[in-house]
Amino acid sequence: MMNVQTTDIKSDYFSTYSRNNRVVAWTLRFIHNISNATKIKGSLGYEEFKGAEVLVFKSLQSNAFQDERLLAKMQAFKDEDGLLRIRTKFADSYEKEDFKFPIPLPASDVVVKLILEEHVKAMHAGSSILLARLREKFWIIRAKRLVKRVLSECVICKRYKAKHVEVPSLLRCLELLRQRYLK
Repeated sequence: MMNVQTTDIKSDYFSTYSRNNRVVAWTLRFIHNISNATKIKGSLGYEEFKGAEVLVFKSLQSNAFQDERLLAKMQAFKDEDGLLRIRTKFADSYEKEDFKFPIPLPASDVVVKLILEEHVKAMHAGSSILLARLREKFWIIRAKRLVKRVLSECVICKRYKAKHVEVPSLLRCLELLRQRYLK
């Protein structure tokens, strides 16, 4: 498509993960339109979103995974998009490629936004369901800790887990006042 440096991507600037990817996709389209004679118009397509997501993941990986010994220990390799992937014990199974070879991601703000968005997509699911959904595609460093942090900060989940406070009825309050002051 075009040559964009992955270290130039500011991927933690926006409030949500999908907004971040959308802005990166629009930026890539702008770069394409100013550098090519054929202009792309209209709304963003699936390929543009995937290209933006790949670029954001490459940026995260290039900043976080620079130790060659760690990558060798994790059995990491680069796929056709240039993303690092981890070889798991499911490599010979009939599962999806993302499940067999997940994308390693560091514990960063962008990944927290990804976890929060996945939490909302999963209808505010608990930690085990959220971890299972994330592990279908990603290998997140310190995933349990990040998921617990996201769940503890979710306002909607806090509201549903809160214990109800029993408020005494008005008649009971009046009866207590009468007993105290009429004696």
